Amino acid sequence: MDRHQEILIAAIRESGLTAREIAVKAGVHESTLSKFLDGKNDLKAGNYFKILSVLPVAQRQVTLERLSIGVMNALSGEDTKGLRSLVDMIEVATDDEMEAAMIAIGRKWKRSRLSYRHTEDIDNAIARQGTTQSAIGQASVPKAIAV
Repeated sequence: MDRHQEILIAAIRESGLTAREIAVKAGVHESTLSKFLDGKNDLKAGNYFKILSVLPVAQRQVTLERLSIGVMNALSGEDTKGLRSLVDMIEVATDDEMEAAMIAIGRKWKRSRLSYRHTEDIDNAIARQGTTQSAIGQASVPKAIAV
């Protein structure tokens, strides 16, 4: 059983709610939850978070903390105790999850790029070249438009 399964199962058992109550509140079929709790099947990510969202605040917060620690360990390469690697997570991600991940990666790359001093910053080099006269001698036209 994967760590994320163990974490949610523990939270469900600590919640004081029955599986039927959780399934109804979350909008998940009761047999789906039952098979998950018995370790027979895993949940789709959407169902996992639907179930998590109906748990009492205390269990939800503890579960999210446990999950984030597990993900941080997986990403850092520390002992993962059965957690999937980042590559494995990408392989099974949905299109929406991939889109969100790519946006986050782009933002992270941009932040690191902005904080890193390049010896020749391409954007600034283009901007320093100034403007050129158009072929018909009209007003100056910038060589590049900032993105």
